[in-house]
Amino acid sequence: MQRLRELNGYQKGVLILMAAMVLVFTVLYPILTSRQAYSYRDGLLLRTQEGENTVYQGKVYGETARFTVSPDQTVEFYYGEKTYGPYTVQEDPNLVDLPEGVRGIQLQRRGETFFYGGVSGEGETFRVYRQDGSQMHRDSSMEISFDAYGNLTSMMEPSAYTILEVMYGPELTHPGSWWGWVLGVVICVATALTILYADELFRFHLLFEISNVEEAEPSGWEMASRYISWTLLPVLALAVFIIGLLYW
Repeated sequence: MQRLRELNGYQKGVLILMAAMVLVFTVLYPILTSRQAYSYRDGLLLRTQEGENTVYQGKVYGETARFTVSPDQTVEFYYGEKTYGPYTVQEDPNLVDLPEGVRGIQLQRRGETFFYGGVSGEGETFRVYRQDGSQMHRDSSMEISFDAYGNLTSMMEPSAYTILEVMYGPELTHPGSWWGWVLGVVICVATALTILYADELFRFHLLFEISNVEEAEPSGWEMASRYISWTLLPVLALAVFIIGLLYW
């Protein structure tokens, strides 16, 4: 306590600010990282329930993107002011070229066939197969959609793979990384130690360079560098805390 009382107002202010940051982000991290989300193109769509509908919503390329899945697996996709769908699926047992255990389906857009193929599994094990039995792979960077006749559809319309993945339950992730919290706390603790034990650390650095270390006094530049570090390190900690929450 004596050491704290000897600190000046700026030093105390920095300590209080860092303690508040640690407290706030300790509360925020478990709340925000517990949310489930669907990774789509360059964004995360948070999963929520609206009545009986499952909704995945977030920002994609700066616009609001939203998938709505009804209990009967009807999917609608909203991007900005445009609406795509509704998309529905029907079982198609006549597709005989599919691997064993794969369900044949017809994916339809507003009653017209959008895709022939098959699906199996869900979440991490979800797979989509073309009509000839070859497996489709998800491309998270860009999805170019074609209709049943090979015509290019809207660049922002979700692909057949994405629509089916959302229908049958996509693999979910969560925003944020606890490493951001850990590193932010480490920076705050290290900064607090340099404030509380500034003179001791200064003399320890000189221990193997000069004699009579106890008589050494910090120069004006040394004092200035202390205050610069005490200003920049809390800013760095704040940036790390925030980046950790945004990471996915």
